[in-house]
Amino acid sequence: MSEAALLSFIAALFSIMNPLGNVGIFAGLTENFKPEESRVAAIVCAVSTAITLLLMLWLGKSFLDFIGLTVDTLRAAGGIIVLLIGLNMLSNNNSHRHTPSETEEAPQSTTVGIIPLAIPIVAGPGTMVTVLVAGQQNPNLLSKTEISVVIVFMSLLIGVFFSFATRLSKFMGKTGMGVVTRVMGMILTAISMGLLADGLKGLLPGLAT
Repeated sequence: MSEAALLSFIAALFSIMNPLGNVGIFAGLTENFKPEESRVAAIVCAVSTAITLLLMLWLGKSFLDFIGLTVDTLRAAGGIIVLLIGLNMLSNNNSHRHTPSETEEAPQSTTVGIIPLAIPIVAGPGTMVTVLVAGQQNPNLLSKTEISVVIVFMSLLIGVFFSFATRLSKFMGKTGMGVVTRVMGMILTAISMGLLADGLKGLLPGLAT
């Protein structure tokens, strides 16, 4: 995996997982939890996120073959999904990550670290597509190992940020987290255009001439 491709993947994954921007959501969902319960939720979220994304990376090709999708189709669709998420983030709109009913039910659930925190807030459709596309563009063992390391590191980062969610959300405030979310949205929007362009070139070769 080239250095440029690896850096692009890291930027995309960090932006779409948005550990800083999601701190406020975690703090809100766990505001009635005891400190040790919040830490457990953060750890469960990190582990669930890593497992989900690693499964998508290593089993993604089999999944695509099973449902009859090509890499170019996935790139184009992924570009659109990531673009929509990026545009939502630019307007600081969280509706792409979870529904109101999921948010309301989360505090009563013992699996809050898995649903809705890991899925669909952190490891949502856009995150899964980003990992799937990276895996299909870089199918060799070394590249997938590099991607796996990035996934594990980002998941650990999520766990660390969420473990200090209350302090971070108070320090940054709603304005600070809103700014971070918008910056991440801008990065995602730019990356999505590249994905969409590559997918369309593969599906419609005439566009590349």
